[in-house]
Amino acid sequence: MAWSAAAQEGRPVSGKVTDDTGQAISGVTVSVKNRDKATATTDAEGQFSIAALEIDTLMLTHISYEPQEIFVGNNIVFNVVMTASASMMEEIAVVGYGTQRKITVTGAQSTISVREMERTSTPSMSNAIAGKMPGIITRQSSGEPGADAAQVFIRGLSTFGNNSPLILIDGVERNMDQINAQEIESFTILKDASATAVYGVRGANGVIIINTKRGVVGKPEITFRTETASLTALRLPDYISGGEYALLMNEARSFQGLDPRWSDIELAKFFDQTDPYLYPDADWTESVLNKKTWQSINNLSVTGGSEIIKYYTNVGYTLQNGIYKQDPANKYNTNANVKRYNFRSNVDLNLAKNLTMQLGIGGIIQNGHYPGASSGQIFDMLRVISPIAYPVLNPDGTPGGASTYIGGNPWGLATQSGYSTQDHTTLQATFGGRWDLSSLLLEGLSVRGLFSYDRYALTNNVRTKEFEVKRYLGKDPETGEDRYSTPFREEKPLGYAIANAGNRAIYMEGQLNFERAFDAHYVTAMLLYNQRDYVDLTAGSSIQNLPFRKQGVSGRLTYAFHDRYLAEVNFGYNGSENFPKGKRFGFFPAFSAGWVVSNESFWNWELVNHFKIRGSHGKVGNDQIGQRFLFLNTINTAGQSYLFGPDQQLYYGMEENQIGNDRITWERATKNNLGIDVGLLNDKITLQVDAFNEHRSGILMRRSTVPDVAGFFPWSIPYANIGVMKNKGVDALLEVRNATTSGWMYTFRGNFTFAKNEIVENDEPERRYPYLSSRGLAVGTHHTYIAEGFFESEEDIKAWPRQTFSVARPGDVKYRDINGDGVIDSYDRVPVGYPRLPQMSFGFGGTVAYKWLDFSIYFTGAAQSSIFLSGYSMWPFYDGEGVNNVLREYYDNRWTPGRTDALYPAIDRGNNPNNFLNSTTWLRNGNYLRLRNAEIGFNFPESVVRRLHVKNLRLFVNGMNLYTWDHVKIIDPESNDGTGGYPLQRSFNFGVQINFN
Repeated sequence: MAWSAAAQEGRPVSGKVTDDTGQAISGVTVSVKNRDKATATTDAEGQFSIAALEIDTLMLTHISYEPQEIFVGNNIVFNVVMTASASMMEEIAVVGYGTQRKITVTGAQSTISVREMERTSTPSMSNAIAGKMPGIITRQSSGEPGADAAQVFIRGLSTFGNNSPLILIDGVERNMDQINAQEIESFTILKDASATAVYGVRGANGVIIINTKRGVVGKPEITFRTETASLTALRLPDYISGGEYALLMNEARSFQGLDPRWSDIELAKFFDQTDPYLYPDADWTESVLNKKTWQSINNLSVTGGSEIIKYYTNVGYTLQNGIYKQDPANKYNTNANVKRYNFRSNVDLNLAKNLTMQLGIGGIIQNGHYPGASSGQIFDMLRVISPIAYPVLNPDGTPGGASTYIGGNPWGLATQSGYSTQDHTTLQATFGGRWDLSSLLLEGLSVRGLFSYDRYALTNNVRTKEFEVKRYLGKDPETGEDRYSTPFREEKPLGYAIANAGNRAIYMEGQLNFERAFDAHYVTAMLLYNQRDYVDLTAGSSIQNLPFRKQGVSGRLTYAFHDRYLAEVNFGYNGSENFPKGKRFGFFPAFSAGWVVSNESFWNWELVNHFKIRGSHGKVGNDQIGQRFLFLNTINTAGQSYLFGPDQQLYYGMEENQIGNDRITWERATKNNLGIDVGLLNDKITLQVDAFNEHRSGILMRRSTVPDVAGFFPWSIPYANIGVMKNKGVDALLEVRNATTSGWMYTFRGNFTFAKNEIVENDEPERRYPYLSSRGLAVGTHHTYIAEGFFESEEDIKAWPRQTFSVARPGDVKYRDINGDGVIDSYDRVPVGYPRLPQMSFGFGGTVAYKWLDFSIYFTGAAQSSIFLSGYSMWPFYDGEGVNNVLREYYDNRWTPGRTDALYPAIDRGNNPNNFLNSTTWLRNGNYLRLRNAEIGFNFPESVVRRLHVKNLRLFVNGMNLYTWDHVKIIDPESNDGTGGYPLQRSFNFGVQINFN
């Protein structure tokens, strides 16, 4: 018990101070009003004693609680319950390896609510956050079931290598695209060095921290949510008809003075389809793809508990169906689909007064089913096989075919090539505990431990087959029977192959924490040890099967004075077995400070209730270099062939496979951040703005300045930490929240991210002209030719600088002579446009609700991105006359004699080197604005749900990827440039959520 150190005046009075949960509060200052020397402080049990008169008033103050005044009167014992202060009740922020009072956070971080993620009905969390968090840039290039996750970048690109952030779920490195939004309690991204330094060699690319839900005290509450969506392709290529294709072939031949390939009679047959087998007009997209498919997402959770035990359990089932059509004659399914079963159970036990234990079990079973041909093969052939190459089906029902691209019939690939299954099984087990040592050793001291075991297994069952390929030759003039060519390929039955893969990860963590308030001072400290052991169990390279091991120590110290002046120090000292001795461990410190100006006595601006300035500087690392043990020399025993002796006889021998570098180490990043947090009108409006810059050095890359005379094979040139990049930008978040007494509520959320990188050093050889160098440019910036239109005549060609690619003809692209030497060659390429990954990402939207009805809408977009339209579809006849499908975009806008508004060059009979180059002819603005999601929901009034014996009942309808405004039109601005692939999906979704209590 803490007694007053002042002279005693009056009789002793005592008491105990607790919070509203009954927990004792230490460090509370108890004083007698108007008597400065009469003070006491509560001890670890919340006890105090002080001398006071009956007419006195006791004042109780604590930095984290609202002050209280108590009249003494005849009382001699007091039981005081203190309420957390507004700053404590506002929010607890998730930080590296723990939590922190939000007002004291000085690092750069962002959060998103689960409700906001739920409005985007997608099985992949990387798509649920797209465009909704400052600092996040995403790109989704495929909508294929099981492969529709987006790439996630925190503040853009900072390295030539791996830019993926560290993702932690309940403190353990895991895949966020395998969990459901309904399992998530909090979602936080850490962006600057102050926030990520505790992760050391894994902190340079930023960190995503996801905490799953846990139980709460109360009777069981059951939540059931189900939603079903209709899916359609967001954008599919629009190809020309068979008749138009045949006309285009004749046109290509006419430009070279050749006779037409097709006569007028034959052209008419392509158009009127009176002989569809010999003169086909195959709509390959329609034959292979359904217009609609569907998906379903379902979750059931139970939560509750007592003071002794709290629990949360979630079971989920997700079904994604593909868009491939099937052949009813098959006895097996050839469409793509993925079924995912999720299970999670978190239990918290209070074993003793100050001892708690946490247990978490998670399981994921994912069964994928796909056609025997991959989506890449199917969509490649949709672009390659022309509508007049052959019919979808021959008269006898077999797939059409020809001697070129044998087995390339898209319908055959999708329905007649068998099937494959992929069965993924994941087990996640986490055990942790916390022991509060305040009453045993030191007030505010606690220890925490964490152990996790994760196991993943994959079984890939491949049942592929080959279908017969033959060409229809028409009817026999004598017998009238159908004639076919000798099969180019015979049919083969379903084969069988099985492959297994997997991995195992063990993680351990021990943590010592301190948190205490001393009058106006608030101090926290953390010291942590952790280690991770990861083993790839897939059969293959013996090097890859060796364990990946990491271990380290991290620490943090924070200080706040009157919640006004803030300071924080973080560090990580950790390393990896992947580097040579002496290079395995590194020290990564970071410092940050903040000033809550609005807590100053001079601040009397009622409009702005909160204003904080914060800044940070620190160093972090990136050990995700993509290679193992690059410090070792390796020899290929079955290497090159050599010629010896006068007869030059061939001998096989060994070769150097990898020249080791004993200085290989991790990438090093130095980061600076300056930010402000503003709250207006009692936080009805909040604004967060951060400016950042980063210098990344030691980027691993293979040298490109090693001369050939050095004698290295290209694949054996040593790697070195020689790359250097810079990255800078700004991100911001604006939120508005308000509710009226009449039942109206509205919110607005808008975020913005700008991140521009620059290559400083990439070991690039000196260029003849400075503009040919990529130094000083952003990663992915295009060096391309500047198109100046198209040659209109032979005279035009003669008057123009000579193009060295091939003999130019009217209708070919003409290029600018950049260096003025009268010759157009590779020295005339200049940097144009922006990188493919947008340098700018943004999103905005909000919610309006009135009583039981609500409506929300959200837009996302990107800017400063350039797209090259390349590949088979935009380069018609690239592989020869009559090969490659042709987009209507090209057909309607190609050059023809006399046309002055053409966008694309004249058709040619093959790969015309003059035209099929990366030039501004094919470069497009990649900016876009997308109506990402919209939702209408209805919450049944309490009078209704009470009669239904439920706590809450909600019906909702929402949509995702509803409309896109962009400059490309022919492909989705997020998809792969010109190469296409499985399209992104638009969804229309209906759902129900019921809560029982």
